[in-house]
Amino acid sequence: MTISIVNWNVAENVPWYVRIADNGTGLDVELYAAQADAAAQTNLQAGGATAGYGSELDVTLTAAEGASVTLWQDVYAWHLQVAGQAGDATRILRVGSFVDLEEIVHPIYRDEALITRRAAAEIDAHTHARLAKMLTLGTHLPELEVGDILQVDSARRGMSIMAQVDGHTIDGDPDALISTVTVSGYLELRR
Repeated sequence: MTISIVNWNVAENVPWYVRIADNGTGLDVELYAAQADAAAQTNLQAGGATAGYGSELDVTLTAAEGASVTLWQDVYAWHLQVAGQAGDATRILRVGSFVDLEEIVHPIYRDEALITRRAAAEIDAHTHARLAKMLTLGTHLPELEVGDILQVDSARRGMSIMAQVDGHTIDGDPDALISTVTVSGYLELRR
């Protein structure tokens, strides 16, 4: 088992970088605002430790001086749940934000009917169906990475789509490599 984050409950809706290391009796867990800070162990935002090793260890963080780290949901007493065993290599992991939408704070939305309509509009604007395709390309694209956006034009099938790369497999021998990519296109849905 390698060190990993099982779940998180940190209130601030920002990306965090978590450094998890074996301390000999458990796992040290440190929270940073930037990856460079986590690598250099500077500008610590909060820290904590586990009492042992295992697969779903609760970690309650203590905020560093001048920092604020609170619980997202008060029903849980932990900020992070981590997993790891003795001797696991130190890892720096990124915890993403829960949502990338801005909070609705305009005073006009105090009217319940407007709140309902705005919520429906936000749901419609951000709800999509995933359409997955596997494509065998006629060439090898070594710079292609998961998450890249790919434009696929096919005169034979009469289609032109923009899709996000979910997987990239390289087949063939050293003289003739071919990339096979799994891509996802997204179709907007409305309620």
